[in-house]
Amino acid sequence: MNRIKKHISNGLILSLCLVAQLRISAQEHWPTIGKGINLDFSTTEVNKIGYDPAYYDVFKAAGFKSVRFFVKQGVDPMFYRDAIDGAINKGLTAVITGFTSKAKGKASFVEYWREFAELYQMYPKELVFEIMNEPKMAGHPNEYQYDVELMQWLGDAIVAIRATSPTRVIAIGGPHNNHADMLLKYVTPEFLTYHLPDGTGFKEDKNIWGIFHNYRPQHWTHSHITKSIVKANPKWKEEILEALEWGHEWAKTHKKKVVMSEWGSKLPNNRQEVLKFIKFMKDECKKRDIDWMYYTGVFNNAWTFSLYTSEWGFEKTADIVEALTDQKPQIMHLPTNQINNSTFMMDREHWYSNGHVTLNTVEGEGVNGSRALRCNVMFVWPEQPVIYQQTQPDWRFYSEGFYMLQLRQGNTYKISFYAKTPVNKTKLSVQLGVAPENKTVLWTSEQVEINTELTKYEFTYTHESESVENVRFSILFTERHSEIILDDIKLRGTRPEYQKSANVSKNN
Repeated sequence: MNRIKKHISNGLILSLCLVAQLRISAQEHWPTIGKGINLDFSTTEVNKIGYDPAYYDVFKAAGFKSVRFFVKQGVDPMFYRDAIDGAINKGLTAVITGFTSKAKGKASFVEYWREFAELYQMYPKELVFEIMNEPKMAGHPNEYQYDVELMQWLGDAIVAIRATSPTRVIAIGGPHNNHADMLLKYVTPEFLTYHLPDGTGFKEDKNIWGIFHNYRPQHWTHSHITKSIVKANPKWKEEILEALEWGHEWAKTHKKKVVMSEWGSKLPNNRQEVLKFIKFMKDECKKRDIDWMYYTGVFNNAWTFSLYTSEWGFEKTADIVEALTDQKPQIMHLPTNQINNSTFMMDREHWYSNGHVTLNTVEGEGVNGSRALRCNVMFVWPEQPVIYQQTQPDWRFYSEGFYMLQLRQGNTYKISFYAKTPVNKTKLSVQLGVAPENKTVLWTSEQVEINTELTKYEFTYTHESESVENVRFSILFTERHSEIILDDIKLRGTRPEYQKSANVSKNN
């Protein structure tokens, strides 16, 4: 700790002066990050809710200045346009980060970012490309030879982006899980050896930013059981400061901006310790001119990092939000969809059958020619064929007390979906019950007739009984040997407070 303090006292003032000079020369191309938030609503390999414009309303009104979300290699860059436009139109900086697969190879990776840059080349500076999130998660092994290879991938992607986006901010992290020591070691001219057609490279490009993640102490931030931060590491502050100093040293050495693009804690941890942790991290980042993006705002209702949930909004986390942004959330709720993988961009992920329905996805049959779910009904006995969604106890991220689908007392729910059948006609209905076994059925809709034209169907249900934390959402079929195409399935709650919240949002 003494070594760190001495290092800070000797270099902090000088380095901050250097960063200030850098801002003067490069700030015309730099967007605002400030107090940022990760909104993990996009397609990767994990079941999540989808993009909803309401998220930008509530988080902007809570004081956040920027948002970060994932884009997946192999998904058309146009797919993310609504989410990118939505952020920028709300006055937020949008940081998109690549959730990429090593299995597809370097050429595919580079070409993907070339396509992204070409499509969005006319967009304002408020769009930032962070081109790879946590390489280890993407399949890049933790070995020196692969670390070197990874930096070549990143360098080639930078060249591809710069062909059409010469001044857009490109954010680069190091290998493994984007830890700060990897930034310091590898995001350097020694490993980023690329050169642009004019002969310049990493050293000359002031619009290259460094990023790192900081989940220290991880035995506390990611613990599956609630424990004290002091028990996880009595010297937790020193552990955090070590990573911040690495990030700060990188910025000072290369005269570039550095951003901590992920940090945070699971919600079950002791609330006072979480608030203390947030204050310490914020104060120390401010000393080092490190902007940050907290993880996470949304994911799904069962995600133990999420500050916002569809049924409770910020009601249970308002103190954390205020600790992050220094202001109370102005909007507590806006209606958002609870259904995970509602447009089947993640294939069949998180959709289940009772065994009488075979599930597959089909391209071009959904809304506006998108991917949709194909349900082939085999039998109607001894039980009715059904597909459903609920919290699965074997979900790898399951935590007791956190559930994906919920019904809150007094809420009115709007349920909608698109459906068609290739030939003839069939019927189906929607059901809400208590998960996981659905032994208690709460509501079943009337049957609707499905024909050969893709049509939107809607129901309304008011939940007047006690709130239910763990709900099963089901679609019930009636005829054997039938085929049904489904897309864009929504379960969205409304309450009188929503209208008041919407008016606040409109004025922001």
